[in-house]
Amino acid sequence: MRPMPHPARHHQDSQPAALAADGAASDRPPGNSPARPRGTGPHGDPVAGQPGIQVPAGTPLPPGTPLSPGTPLSPGTPLSPGTQLSPGTQLSAGTRPQAGRPMHAGATLPSEPTLPPELMLPPAKTPPRQATPPAASELPPARTSADGYHVAVPSPRPPADQLSAGQLSAGQRSSGKLSADRPAAGRLSASERLPVRTAQQPAVTATLQPQVAQPPAASPRTARPSTVTPTVTRSPVPADQARRRRRLPRVALMAITALALSTTATAAASPNPAWPKGVDVSSWQHQNGAAIDWNAVKAAGNQFAVIKATEGTNYTNPQFASDKAGAQAAGLTIGAYHYARPALPISTAVDQANYFLAAVGNTNTIGQLAPVLDLETTGGLSPTDLTKWTQTFLRTVEGATGRTPILYTFRSFWTDKIANTQAFAKYPLWFAIYNNNANPGPLPGGWPNWLIWQYDSGGAVSGINGRVDVNAFCCSAADLSASANGTIDQIAARYAAEPLLHISLGAPTRGEGPAGGGRWQPYANGLMFWSAETGTRALFGPIAQKYLAWGGSNGSLGRPLEDISWTTAPDGLSAVFEGGRIYWHPALGAFIVHGEILKKYLADGGSGSWLGLPVSDEYDVPGGRESAFQHGKLTWNSTTNQVAESHDTAPASGAVAAVVAP
Repeated sequence: MRPMPHPARHHQDSQPAALAADGAASDRPPGNSPARPRGTGPHGDPVAGQPGIQVPAGTPLPPGTPLSPGTPLSPGTPLSPGTQLSPGTQLSAGTRPQAGRPMHAGATLPSEPTLPPELMLPPAKTPPRQATPPAASELPPARTSADGYHVAVPSPRPPADQLSAGQLSAGQRSSGKLSADRPAAGRLSASERLPVRTAQQPAVTATLQPQVAQPPAASPRTARPSTVTPTVTRSPVPADQARRRRRLPRVALMAITALALSTTATAAASPNPAWPKGVDVSSWQHQNGAAIDWNAVKAAGNQFAVIKATEGTNYTNPQFASDKAGAQAAGLTIGAYHYARPALPISTAVDQANYFLAAVGNTNTIGQLAPVLDLETTGGLSPTDLTKWTQTFLRTVEGATGRTPILYTFRSFWTDKIANTQAFAKYPLWFAIYNNNANPGPLPGGWPNWLIWQYDSGGAVSGINGRVDVNAFCCSAADLSASANGTIDQIAARYAAEPLLHISLGAPTRGEGPAGGGRWQPYANGLMFWSAETGTRALFGPIAQKYLAWGGSNGSLGRPLEDISWTTAPDGLSAVFEGGRIYWHPALGAFIVHGEILKKYLADGGSGSWLGLPVSDEYDVPGGRESAFQHGKLTWNSTTNQVAESHDTAPASGAVAAVVAP
């Protein structure tokens, strides 16, 4: 899913033929090359093997020597590869035909010929089947990626959605999303492509045709079959030949293994039929003004469609509104995606998120999937900055909509470009991998499961002109309906489900709205906060008041990670935040502990340690900062970054609590 087709999408454009297997020896005509008469050398000289010429025992015949009908071979005569045995040739016991020599109908073998093990493979019970060659998108044109997928390649071209079909060659037209970061062609060069390749798929191999150890059936070319049964004789084996024979069983084992691999066909699997199927489209499916027949798409068995809405902050898909309306009218579940253009400063993520939401409109309806971020280019950002940029975009969207955005990506991008971070494992994953398997396989980034699987970029769907990305939804129609319910309010749902919150929080004082990294709802005695990463959290009483006084989720404490809980010290309460903790006791009040001092405090045992509960917020002291507790102090040294303990319980003279953490 991208503004331009994946670099590896055209896996069916060039289907390499399987390597042709060598023909059987019986398929080749007997005799020598047509360039000269049978039985003569390059200059017309007779050669060994002519009728009537006796070949003494042990005489080696060089490769390519033709043996005419009636030529008797004495015991011990070695036959080199390429030696041609014509009809009527008699092989005495001890004659050693080697792998690769052709033997014609009518040539007879002795009762106990000495055959190399590689020629004595048992005939297969079934005809060898040729292994299914992988699609061209699975054959590395230049190099192989870590996961067998693709990479996005920057390009100075403008968004290709704006290009007309007349500006593209026929080989460049395909389905998928067009992006300004890639050439407008639907295919990239070999050096730019990283196609799908799975570890389970064998490389293309030629079908092995085992040499037949039995005499071939008589052919019309055979003058008369030999009826002589030679006497078997055994001669001493030279040491070098003995060593070679000891190696031959290993050669035979390798041949048997290759034969087994070549005769095992690899059938392409497909997603579970019970998984709802769907498409994702962009203006690329409207080349030359072609329209999408959404009723035909629905009739073809599809249940959902995701449509490209925007890219960056200066491109909106001109067909987005009409495709959205058409898909909805046809009864399809719909969704919208934004093609990310990461850039510094990080605030550009906010700009792109707002641009996307303005184009999409209201997403809090039934039958509409959560907004999607299509992330497959870095914009030159480091993994750390790209993580921050992506977090900022997603948090802006969830804060504005109250919905958990969906993240689209692929394995090699995630592992290589964003360092396989697990920071987004709580966001639904739309995973792209074309592996010809029944499921996507292992997932990167710590994701426990996938929500949508884009399993092919070259699908043919009724109602859509050309190729299109096809997808499966995990894992039932009921799951699809639940995910497409945009009316669920997470904060209101928890408040309604837990009557005790009505007592601790009181009644709502105003409507729910966006907050830093999520959404919040104020109540008479507290607040509730929600985000995809934190879930729904409830704060009440003095801890909620202290939190709001320090700026709430926009302050140094950040978002709440837990509900209020009891402390180890009697009668105390605490709440955990991204940037620290708030402790409260009825006799002491509410105070904040954070940073290196909090780490030391928790390492010592927190409120259950000798220090007890905090009696002040953190304050400045010469050379650092300090926090006072019931039975001592913790002082942080800014030079050494170390925290020292002291049993002095009185706060420093003139100490002032910091409002914002350093």
